[in-house]
Amino acid sequence: MKQLVSFDLDQTLVETTRAHSLSFQKSFQKKGIKIKEKQVWPFIDGRHSREVVLSIAKVEKIKLDEKQITEIRKLHHHFLKETNKFSKPIPGAKEILVSLKKEYNLALLTNCGKEEASLLLKASGINKSIFDIIVLADQVKHPKPWPDEIFKAEKILHIKSDIHVGDSVYDVVAAKKAKAISIAVLSGQSTKKQLQKLRPDYIIKSIKQLPKVLAKLKN
Repeated sequence: MKQLVSFDLDQTLVETTRAHSLSFQKSFQKKGIKIKEKQVWPFIDGRHSREVVLSIAKVEKIKLDEKQITEIRKLHHHFLKETNKFSKPIPGAKEILVSLKKEYNLALLTNCGKEEASLLLKASGINKSIFDIIVLADQVKHPKPWPDEIFKAEKILHIKSDIHVGDSVYDVVAAKKAKAISIAVLSGQSTKKQLQKLRPDYIIKSIKQLPKVLAKLKN
């Protein structure tokens, strides 16, 4: 049976920082709250959209009730239909997925919702059919850094998740909790130093190095 390799989406397979940050900026502004796009950037690091909104509000000392939080998140989904044009595939990602599909089962695990994930994949030219399963944040009780997304993929495919690839500290934590090999790629907001503190099994500079690591694991 083929091994299961799971992937994060944002900044691992698709560069989405500008798409998300601009969308959140527009969402806050729609609610009458002026923030600059650069104030959003630090929080586009793999966390769930609710956590992004709460983090921005905390740093900028903005008081939000649950209704406002929900409305901003909905607006983010809406504006992403415009800003997803800034998304682009991480160099080498598409080719690597096609190559790995021959030897592995592939899963996409993302803290995005269904519509968001579809928009970002389409904008980047990655066909979602390349994945044997896609697990979204709203399909589990606790999204990453909890391992629920990994466990759901395992349950549906009836395969143990052997390897998880992601760019953020949330991915490393989730992989470790699921007892999967964690491969951290330095294409997102998390720095090498931040990732090293969590001791992933491997840290690679580029996803282009992934096939070499997987070949090493097989041997």
